[in-house]
Amino acid sequence: MRILVIGGTVFLGRHVAEAALTRGHELTLFTRGIHGAELFPEAERLRGDRTQDVSALRGRTFDAVIDTCGYKPADVAASAGAVDAHYVFVSSINAYPGWPAEPVDEDAPAWDGGPEEYGPDKVRCELAAEAALPGRVAVVRAGLIVGPHDGVFRLPWWVRRIAAGGDVPAPGDPARALQIIDARDLAAWMLGLAERRIAGTFNGTGPAGMTTMGDLLGAAVDATGSGARLRWIPDAALRSAGAEPWTELPLWAPEDEMAGTWLVGTERARAAGLRCRPAAETVADVAAWLRDGGEAELSDWGSHARPAPMSAEREAELLALA
Repeated sequence: MRILVIGGTVFLGRHVAEAALTRGHELTLFTRGIHGAELFPEAERLRGDRTQDVSALRGRTFDAVIDTCGYKPADVAASAGAVDAHYVFVSSINAYPGWPAEPVDEDAPAWDGGPEEYGPDKVRCELAAEAALPGRVAVVRAGLIVGPHDGVFRLPWWVRRIAAGGDVPAPGDPARALQIIDARDLAAWMLGLAERRIAGTFNGTGPAGMTTMGDLLGAAVDATGSGARLRWIPDAALRSAGAEPWTELPLWAPEDEMAGTWLVGTERARAAGLRCRPAAETVADVAAWLRDGGEAELSDWGSHARPAPMSAEREAELLALA
């Protein structure tokens, strides 16, 4: 197949491109040319910025498009309107206004209007793609994507800290169930949707209860061999210390405030073939990527959402609550 990936050099897009080449597809990348110039020399590269000009896409023939980086509806309308192909669009669980306060499944109401913010804008992007290519769009509302080359750095944040050893402030209940999705599994599955030209809306994340916070961080202790000691701190104590869920302590979602965070229904996605590797395997691969200097590859691109390292003083303050 002739596959166009919009993006294709950073994290998820990089894994999509690699999977497409591994499966023998003819790959074209449409990028701004900012990142990953050395990657995938066998792929055709089209230079462009869809916020301004998609003329490089016009008059070309593609069987499928995988759009990994659409955030504004006008941009998605432009790229989807320039191609005549099956379109797989990476959206977000933030498309559901009820999430993360409550559980959601693939039939839960999505934003209808709403402010110009990430979640509502993702829904407007979905609608823009469908308007351009009716009946030919697979919308993948992705959950927490993790794995090697992760520049958002939530799971790597934990692996890096645990690799340093010592007492580690671990948030909440170690038995709290989590859902994650390895970018390689998500990429392979989305490519399958493109190959089979499957349309519809799916939640792209791991099954509920696939791991726990204790098992995930424990896997990082094992993978790094650091002997780090996880010191578990209850939600209430962390809140009393002003700890910020998700940002200061990645993956921490207090159950009484964010009860639905890890209760995302994926029945339709699993029926369409989504399969997820064990979380411990992902943790081990992230640890190996960091040991091999993987973090250095992130130096030329930023993420406003990337959590900052915690100071020793702040760690000591939280550890006193354990």
